[in-house]
Amino acid sequence: MAKSDKRIVLPAAFCELMQQWMGAEAGLLFHALASPPTRGLRITKSKATPGYVPNVLLPHLNAAIPWAPDGYYIHLNAPLGKTVLHEAGAYYLQEPSAMAIAIAVAPQTGERILDLCAAPGGKTTYVASLLSRAGGGQLIANEIHPTRVRALAENVERVGANAAIVNETPDRLAETWSASFDAVLVDAPCSGEGMFRKDPEAVREWQAASPERCQIRQRDILKSAVQLLKPGGRLIYSTCTFNPMENEQIVAWLLDSFPLAIEPLPEWPGWSCGRPEWGSDRPELVGTRRLWPHLAHGEGHFVARLRLAEDASPRTTRVRGTRSAKGPRDWSTWLHSMVTDPPPSFVQPRLHKDIVFSDELAGLPTDGLRILRPGCPVATWKNGQFAPHHALSRALPAHAFLSSTELDEERAMTYLRGEALDNPSNLRGFVHLTYAGYGLGFAKGAPSRLNNLYPKGLRSAYLEPLERPD
Repeated sequence: MAKSDKRIVLPAAFCELMQQWMGAEAGLLFHALASPPTRGLRITKSKATPGYVPNVLLPHLNAAIPWAPDGYYIHLNAPLGKTVLHEAGAYYLQEPSAMAIAIAVAPQTGERILDLCAAPGGKTTYVASLLSRAGGGQLIANEIHPTRVRALAENVERVGANAAIVNETPDRLAETWSASFDAVLVDAPCSGEGMFRKDPEAVREWQAASPERCQIRQRDILKSAVQLLKPGGRLIYSTCTFNPMENEQIVAWLLDSFPLAIEPLPEWPGWSCGRPEWGSDRPELVGTRRLWPHLAHGEGHFVARLRLAEDASPRTTRVRGTRSAKGPRDWSTWLHSMVTDPPPSFVQPRLHKDIVFSDELAGLPTDGLRILRPGCPVATWKNGQFAPHHALSRALPAHAFLSSTELDEERAMTYLRGEALDNPSNLRGFVHLTYAGYGLGFAKGAPSRLNNLYPKGLRSAYLEPLERPD
């Protein structure tokens, strides 16, 4: 093992590999990997007024992240993971470099987008925010691992992102949804070299054979990703690793194997161009982007955007039936009694068991696929009556709810612990509760109290006030 300093011990084979590729510059990389990692958060601005940052959060933010309009650097030890604002989905703790991947997707109005390797949800939730801001569309988040797909669903619900969640293999999706997407994002499983200073486990798991093993897996996933694209669609490929085998060489292979062309990405501040000499000397690789921690504030990342030829011949597949999207009778009446101007996918929902979901899979065959959620859970349907699902409280802005009330931090913490609240305004029926303009959940108004409807599995007795840092 080769030492960088007391903070991190880099694998000797990794150091040799990077010295082979980078020469003397490798020493600068090793020195950077000995420094503390960067931390960041992203304001979920799709849920509030664009540009809005809660005042109580401002003292905890450092500089804005230059490539992510919604992102900020934060202090390494800032206690931001157990606050009311975090529980409300006001922000998402995300590594700064990773925010660029959603920016590279560049969602457009009405597009259907697939995040093929979506867990734990940072990129999915940012793409959802950007798509909402662009005017809306369809977003499907897929994760092959059953345990990780649950974490994905929790994060999507917490920040109020509107997406279908699927638990399938890429090849199964390619077989069923061939030529169906305007954009496919592949944040590929990789050797994780860019996470070495952030995650000691990544260092322990790395082996000399890791890049080659990951490259084989990445090619398999990307074959499916290309098949999922409509002619003219965009493929966004990213990793959090340094070695060229999983980056420039993968993109060169894509160019050789499919009718794809690189779309040069913006020259984000601090990011570097890809290196053609590492990928068969293809000059267009300068249009890909790398973040090196010795050149910018962030962990190691690589991202490329490619476009499928307009005249690419899509592989035809047998279209199996789409499940009925009809909701219960009187659905529209109930929905409009709760919210104003609901999205179209909420108005024509899918009923699955006793939950009414928004239909984010409209126009796609679903028979035989493992669908965790076809969209946002909007309501429950029991004994002929509707009740709002908790996810609805996060999915729409506060001004959309016909009955809503703002809580201060103390009352918000009481609510998130699962306790009843007083009801000085004598509110009745289902009441949407907010803090700093962000939805927390629902309560049921009674003569002297607001009965708590916050899900029992989410209740927390360990939230801390967000105090001004020293």
